[in-house]
Amino acid sequence: MPRAGMMRTIVATLLVLTAAAPTAWAQSYPASGQIGYLQEWEITGNLAKAGTRPAADYSGTVTLRHVGLCSINGVEQKQARMQLKVSSGRLEGRLIMDDDECRIVASGSSGSGLLTCRSGQDIPINLLIGKAAETETSDRVGRDP
Repeated sequence: MPRAGMMRTIVATLLVLTAAAPTAWAQSYPASGQIGYLQEWEITGNLAKAGTRPAADYSGTVTLRHVGLCSINGVEQKQARMQLKVSSGRLEGRLIMDDDECRIVASGSSGSGLLTCRSGQDIPINLLIGKAAETETSDRVGRDP
């Protein structure tokens, strides 16, 4: 094969491999937890993980469901976007909803921390990121994933 033809083949192969790499490495991790002084909001969803040790980024859509006793008109449910960075026993990120954007700061093996929204009031949050769909590893928020 002529030298120019071989180079085109190599470049084309590298482009295909590079384009396919992000989707091939994406893994989905279940996320769950509670928000509130009485844990009146439940969080569930799936987060995609990017990065490796010692830091990892997680992002995805979560559902917030009000499970408290004071639900007058039935169960309230909201969709939100979660973006997290987990490193060295600490978690930082954002919870983005249609009507608010909150900052998350948590630590420890239980993923306990505070959620600070526009109102400025700190609200307790507990968050757990579970096993990946394709692997046997588990990541606890606040612990090195």
